[in-house]
Amino acid sequence: MSIPGSGRSKLRQGLADPLGGVRYVSALARGRWTLLWCRLLGRRVTAGRNLRVSGRLVIRGPGRVIFGDNVNVARVVTPWTNTPEAVIEIGSGSFLNGTKFGCSQSITIGPRAILSDASISDTDFHSTHVDRHSPDAPVRVKPVVLEENVWLGGSVGVLAGTRIGRNSVVGFGAVCAGSYPADSIIAGNPARVVKRVPGAAPEVAPPAE
Repeated sequence: MSIPGSGRSKLRQGLADPLGGVRYVSALARGRWTLLWCRLLGRRVTAGRNLRVSGRLVIRGPGRVIFGDNVNVARVVTPWTNTPEAVIEIGSGSFLNGTKFGCSQSITIGPRAILSDASISDTDFHSTHVDRHSPDAPVRVKPVVLEENVWLGGSVGVLAGTRIGRNSVVGFGAVCAGSYPADSIIAGNPARVVKRVPGAAPEVAPPAE
């Protein structure tokens, strides 16, 4: 088996830790099998190198799901799309640990994300209007973007139209709606910025007019 890039590093680690090596190779094999099975079912899924599945990856719906290189899937991860136009894109080096996706248009996860058992949706699914049982009632759909190196804690909700800046951390149980700056620690319901991420570059003051 040819394992380029970081895969070689993992293989070397596996030689030093045989049990860990077996788990790594097993997760690679499950990743390949999962992709094959999804394609046999007609799912529109593509992946870069070294997709690892140590839990279950359950892909449903008519849209597209795109994984970058070296994505790691644990527990039960459900990237579900609701329309043929929907696209869920997971950046390289990301770790998905029980994450749930509901997508009607676009959900973009940047590289090196750490996502726990969060729920991420770009749609409300149902109308908030009084006549929500009517087929003509409007349903909000707005893209979701998580930039590079975002960490979502357990039970986080990310609602339609949310954008979270790079390096930010979202605390347990937070409900995110709107835009959040880079290098932020975010908490609460509704979620708000509570402080900056340790080690982040200092904020630059705008130039004086």
